[in-house]
Amino acid sequence: MLKRLAIAAALAASASAGFAQTVIGGATLIDTATVISGTVTPTTYLTFDHGSNGTTGNADGTTYSILSPGLTPSVAMSTADHQWAQFDDPIVMHSVAALSGVIAIPAIDHGWTLTNSGPGSEPFEPFEFRIWGCATSTFSSTACELGHITKVWTKGVDDVGAMKNADDWTSQWNFTGSYNYFAITSGDRLVDGPFSPGEGEIDALAAAPIPEPETYALFAAGLAALGFMTRRRRERR
Repeated sequence: MLKRLAIAAALAASASAGFAQTVIGGATLIDTATVISGTVTPTTYLTFDHGSNGTTGNADGTTYSILSPGLTPSVAMSTADHQWAQFDDPIVMHSVAALSGVIAIPAIDHGWTLTNSGPGSEPFEPFEFRIWGCATSTFSSTACELGHITKVWTKGVDDVGAMKNADDWTSQWNFTGSYNYFAITSGDRLVDGPFSPGEGEIDALAAAPIPEPETYALFAAGLAALGFMTRRRRERR
């Protein structure tokens, strides 16, 4: 029991540890995000509803090739395969189940470096979009909710093959509400941005995993433990 409480307290402390901005290489997020040194494995991908300027292509992290005509935005956005669709126009994706979080797989087409920083890099590349949750398939910046970045996977979805670098720094975006439609627009969530006020590329959107009930219980126990310790300190004073 004591071990579980200690783990819970650590989880709660890390969750509230600092509301400072997260720095990833040369990019400084507006948000506080957990940086995970590894890959993520999405299981459910959102489907293309409408949008895009019609341009699609392949990306490998350092260069790109245009695949349109011949590849539709719907096919390019169907899964994490390093084949991207371009915006603006905004891209709208659909989920059968209402979601409060999505995973955004980038399509870095140039400027990649091992640390996401340094000469020749463009650290905004993995974050050159904004993800919005929408109640309908019609995007509006006033009617839709702009998400915030909560997690970043340094190695993206895969870390093998010649094109593996294109999805590095895959990000999870969360929302206060749950939505069936998600819009992808130009922009970013970076300090001193937007660094991408115009077109950009994205590989796919996937459903973010829902935390297990045990995780919620641990966080609750951790917060309770922190509250108890705070009260004890006050009583001692």
